[in-house]
Amino acid sequence: MEVMLRCSVSDRPGALAALAGAIADAGGDIEAVEVIESGQGAALDDLVVIVEDPAQLERLLASLKALEGLAVVHAGPSRGHPGDAVTRLAVGFESLLNGAMTLENGLAALLGGLLRATSIRMVLAAEAPRESDKVLVLAVDSRVVVVSRDYRFTSTERERAEAILRAGLEAVRVRG
Repeated sequence: MEVMLRCSVSDRPGALAALAGAIADAGGDIEAVEVIESGQGAALDDLVVIVEDPAQLERLLASLKALEGLAVVHAGPSRGHPGDAVTRLAVGFESLLNGAMTLENGLAALLGGLLRATSIRMVLAAEAPRESDKVLVLAVDSRVVVVSRDYRFTSTERERAEAILRAGLEAVRVRG
């Protein structure tokens, strides 16, 4: 089974190697790694890892808890490899430009996949929930896009989401 681990790792030489070693020792196979952000002595990394079953995942998570300077922020189903985001963006923008997707579906494809969202929906601005560390509320017009997931959005992810939203709206405007 393929899982995504979001880990906070000490930003020091050998820390990522220790994480990779612990995953290997538990029998996990790392398929992809993406650095989400770094600063203030820590890096936030997303790893796509293959494990045989939930029991092996539990053993892997237990071994990671023992590592100094590492915290598992989230462990859950993978929604694609980090490099897949480029493909999702290209297909999403193409679909918006050629009219194959509505604005609502296009934004769901663009933002949902990139941010590994558990839900994404468009609602009237008056019906928008309150934004939190696990909920993004992005203005479109008289509506907002609400993106939710089980772990916090970083400031970098918020900036990316806003940029993609602006580009998606421009694609629809250009299409006319």
